[in-house]
Amino acid sequence: MPTEVIIFDKLFKLECPANEEKNLHAAAKALENKFREARINMPRLEADRVGAMVAFNLMLDHAKLAHQFKAFSDEMNKEKNQTKQLIEQLTASLEASLTAS
Repeated sequence: MPTEVIIFDKLFKLECPANEEKNLHAAAKALENKFREARINMPRLEADRVGAMVAFNLMLDHAKLAHQFKAFSDEMNKEKNQTKQLIEQLTASLEASLTAS
């Protein structure tokens, strides 16, 4: 059964799994808010240009978040590797001290 959402005064019927309806409505509401905000800030632009600006700004936000996520992921992998090396060093030291006893 399609889920209905309204974005910039237009009705959209979208298919989505039942467990995703809440997320779909939240995304539609956020997009609607972005459209309204852009319309207020750029009242002379035509609707299609407002849509393009909203899409551009959302993609810019996405690119920034993707960059931050990659930096965070790289840092986590670095720390994971450092932890793994420390565990290997401690294990080797422990094994050496046990065999020396």
